[in-house]
Amino acid sequence: MDQKELEARFRKLARQAAETAMDLHDLTEELPGAYLRIEEVARKAFLKHKEWAEAREAFEKASGS
Repeated sequence: MDQKELEARFRKLARQAAETAMDLHDLTEELPGAYLRIEEVARKAFLKHKEWAEAREAFEKASGS
């Protein structure tokens, strides 16, 4: 992937990671009734943030930051 593609991927994943963070926040407002969804929503957020962190690292490495 070239630097431009890495940046686009990084930005897309940043947006998706922010959305999963909002999903976690929204879930807290539904507790205790939605407690069965905690693991599912948290796992999704964890995986997306991990993917975003890896993309950020690749982008920074490619851009020399």
